[in-house]
Amino acid sequence: MKKLFLYIDSMQFGGAQRVMNNLASYFVGRDYKVVLINDILPDSNAPEYDIDRRIKRYFLDSGNDGGQNKNLFRIKKLRKLVIAEQPDVILSFLGPPNIRMLVATLGLKCRKIVSVRNDPYKEYGDGIKRIVARMTFRFADGCVFQTKDAAAYFPEAVQKKSRIIVNPVNEKFYHVSWTGSNKEIAVVGRLQPQKNPLLALEAFKLIAPEFPEFKIVFYGDEELRDNIVAKGQEYGLEDRVIIYGKAADIENKLASSAIYVLSSDYEGMPNALMEAMAVGVPVISTDCPCGGPRFLIENSKQGILVPCGDVFAMASAMRMLLDNKEMSINIGKAAKKRANDFSNDVILKKWDDYFNEVIRR
Repeated sequence: MKKLFLYIDSMQFGGAQRVMNNLASYFVGRDYKVVLINDILPDSNAPEYDIDRRIKRYFLDSGNDGGQNKNLFRIKKLRKLVIAEQPDVILSFLGPPNIRMLVATLGLKCRKIVSVRNDPYKEYGDGIKRIVARMTFRFADGCVFQTKDAAAYFPEAVQKKSRIIVNPVNEKFYHVSWTGSNKEIAVVGRLQPQKNPLLALEAFKLIAPEFPEFKIVFYGDEELRDNIVAKGQEYGLEDRVIIYGKAADIENKLASSAIYVLSSDYEGMPNALMEAMAVGVPVISTDCPCGGPRFLIENSKQGILVPCGDVFAMASAMRMLLDNKEMSINIGKAAKKRANDFSNDVILKKWDDYFNEVIRR
């Protein structure tokens, strides 16, 4: 039985954490013994994904290790775990964990795979940070990117041993179909500056007089919640700007929405967009770096792409779909068909194949 280490900062709700949990659940049911490693201890105020009980779990932080030595402490503890457990493969997600894992495993025999989950210019930066990332990644035996644009950040030597593998989508999104029965524009995701939900709201303000029966609904939470409420009041749309927070049955919420909007300034491979496409909702997305939406969508066929930060283009796309039912139906059908390429089984099989390839190497 092969042993797999999975390393990420935490298992609190988030896109990368959700994919990590999917991988853990998939591989523990196959020919792998799975060990999950996190930096931080669970926090009752920050809900986590449910972890399969068959998965062994370690935490690098003890709760009182802070200050400038935190990174060194985590690296040392991770190295001890790798030496003690002797995994065949260790896979890490996200910027700091990737660097820590590669440093911690220097000279050790296990196969090392890192995965970039966001725009590397945001995750690793430029200048000296980019030099460190590019040099450190040379020690990896494999790298998983979600787009070619993300891979291009790294040198050719890293790209040659890499794979492009997008996120798997939970099967529940394929088991519902779009009805568009509610006059709602859905925005799904964390209400953070990266997601730029205020762009979607401002675009809605521009078309609101033309579609008085429609509302814009945010399924998410966090720091920009109050800003959205305040802007809704400022625009005189307080009764038409709704924030529900996280929804357990988001697939049904999407199925009944008229359209779905992603307004991010940058993304890796946007989970919420892929889920909306799997449902068959007509989608609008910013054409944001590092190329995830552009990889998923052929513009005007499987969705509509608009420039980042362009409120008028976003408003025009909303108007186009709300005005043209036939276009919405065709885009929704094409999106659902495209989503078959990133179903759970298809993507997890790609991970399995890549792990075995790296082990054989």
